[in-house]
Amino acid sequence: MEKVRYVKAHYQPLEDTTPLPRNVVNQPIEPVPDHKLVVELAGQWGSNRAYFQLAKTDVQAQKVARAVADMKTGHRTLATFKGLENEAKNLYLVVPLQGLPNPLTFLLAENLMPVENETEMDEWETVMIPVRALAYLDESKDKEKAAELKGGYLYVFWKGRLWRELQITEAGYYKDIDTEYYRVRDQYERQKSQPVIEHREASGFDLPQFWVPYKVAGEVQAGESGIQLMFSPDQKTYTQIEALESDTAKLSAAATPLDELSIYSQGKAFEPQEHTSDIQSAKLHQVTEDDMSWLTEQCVLKDKYAESNTPVVYVDGKNDGFLVKVEVGLASSVFGKIPPIYAVLKDENSEWKQSILMEANGDGEDSRWRQALFTGLPTDGRFTLFIANPKDPHGAEFIFTDIPFEELANDQDECEEIEHAEMVEESFEEAKKIEELRNLWLNATNF
Repeated sequence: MEKVRYVKAHYQPLEDTTPLPRNVVNQPIEPVPDHKLVVELAGQWGSNRAYFQLAKTDVQAQKVARAVADMKTGHRTLATFKGLENEAKNLYLVVPLQGLPNPLTFLLAENLMPVENETEMDEWETVMIPVRALAYLDESKDKEKAAELKGGYLYVFWKGRLWRELQITEAGYYKDIDTEYYRVRDQYERQKSQPVIEHREASGFDLPQFWVPYKVAGEVQAGESGIQLMFSPDQKTYTQIEALESDTAKLSAAATPLDELSIYSQGKAFEPQEHTSDIQSAKLHQVTEDDMSWLTEQCVLKDKYAESNTPVVYVDGKNDGFLVKVEVGLASSVFGKIPPIYAVLKDENSEWKQSILMEANGDGEDSRWRQALFTGLPTDGRFTLFIANPKDPHGAEFIFTDIPFEELANDQDECEEIEHAEMVEESFEEAKKIEELRNLWLNATNF
């Protein structure tokens, strides 16, 4: 059967060009946070380990900002938090600690409101001022007679309460102490029948300046809300600190107010005033062997920050005191050395009292002499001095009683030394009782 051939038709195929409605899906776009919060710091200087932090909220995670020099102005440094929601924030100053995961956090302000990204201000609502401390060499409070500090402690009080405790290194740097942590431990110890007064270790990194709040949320920190700074060659006990916190007059007499830092708002710089000065104008006096060991004129940090617009605050350098030297002999204890002895000086007219572990004078621990330096004596006091007697840990050996300050000062000028009977060997239990007695004395100590 013959096959049928079909011829393919040559024509343009038809297309359906009828328009169809589009399937459009509306997807909302989240608004990008467009607010910021700025902390201003006086001056421009090198890096500092301290920084700022905004606490986490229900809407936004925790944020961190570090200080960066403001190149547009030249007189300040700015720490800027960007990309913020328009909600209230809590602001903290953060100081890292060596070898510890959690830093120190100091609350600066609560419920701060950010501003729009385009906002600029000649002076921001929150201002911190980095400062350094210089010490007066005598009671004249002459700025021509001042020195750097290379030892001791600085206590920063804010609104009448201890805010920061700083140890001063031999190089003139400042190291933070976790004072609130130790305060809790001290309160726990004081509930015991025989509390132990613990030395508070400085675990912060070396800081060339310490930052204090001058203005927070537009409010200048002055007067009762202001900053006060106090120096002490020895670490204060919490009994002493709490005595200052509870007595405004006592704190004002012992500390330097920082209200003068408000001059920053006038000319964006500092100048010599009653308690403060610009660092360029500050002068250091030569320190002699008669001055206290925590004073020096050779700290390089002052010159390093001369052009940084950093102010200095003058504190009482406590460049005086009453030095007690005791001859203890060369008899050794079961430890192979002379047991510890403590000198206690108390004012009969007030609650002032100091208890000090007597240190070797001369040839190290093998010296037959021990000494203790008492500072900050009330000039209107009458004083009694006694030391621990190793043979009778529950008693005391009185050196003198009820001596007025004037007579004490005259005796000190004559460099009189106190001789004490040579000590004999002591058992471990007796030495332990002496330590317990010393802790009881320390616990009763008042500023």
